[in-house]
Amino acid sequence: MEKKWVIIAILIVIGAVSIWQIGNMVGLTIKAPTEKIIDFNAETYSDNETFIFSQYSIKEDEPGRVFYFNGSDFVRTKKLNITGSDGFSINIFAKVEDPANKNSLGLISSHSQNNESGFRLLYRNFDDEDRVYFEIGNAKDYTEIEKGLCLNKWCSYSLTYDADTGKIKVYVNGAKIKELKTNTEVGAGKNINIGKTVDINREYFIGEIAGAEVYKGVLSDKEIRSLYEKRNAQS
Repeated sequence: MEKKWVIIAILIVIGAVSIWQIGNMVGLTIKAPTEKIIDFNAETYSDNETFIFSQYSIKEDEPGRVFYFNGSDFVRTKKLNITGSDGFSINIFAKVEDPANKNSLGLISSHSQNNESGFRLLYRNFDDEDRVYFEIGNAKDYTEIEKGLCLNKWCSYSLTYDADTGKIKVYVNGAKIKELKTNTEVGAGKNINIGKTVDINREYFIGEIAGAEVYKGVLSDKEIRSLYEKRNAQS
């Protein structure tokens, strides 16, 4: 009887491997699992060994407890365990204040971009339009969004990077707003700033952040949409 179950187990393993190989041969995409590396949430967060610098205020708003960043506050993590061969995904739920000086509002970034291997994601409002800027590897771009869509309103900003294809996707409120490629290897295995982008530009965030997540692996369009819907239901 024991031999029978051993044989069955071996056949199951062989079958699973065969399905994987066949899928690759015919061009099917088999999604690798994702792992949440950072979960910066005001409801559950307390200073711990993940973060090497934390400066913010806590306030109550529609989603509950949220972080408030005053234009000089930010949070920096230790280096993440994400290499250049890993894809990664970022999601941040924030309410942008309407600053009179129209400064760039840094949402999240890697601490260093000197070797074109980092990333940044920021929001900027102008008199006649609002924009979401992003930079990842050697790919830089922005996309215009509806004027006032996210000023003093909760919005979800997401970015994914597929290391196998170089494909980058950017989302606002669960909807894809931009897709392009980079031909440089990008890694998130470095310190991450929340509420600030690269040091030299002093792109600090002004407003509230309810949560920020960093994942090892590429979230699908459906998963990004689900994150937004879950957050939006709380606000």
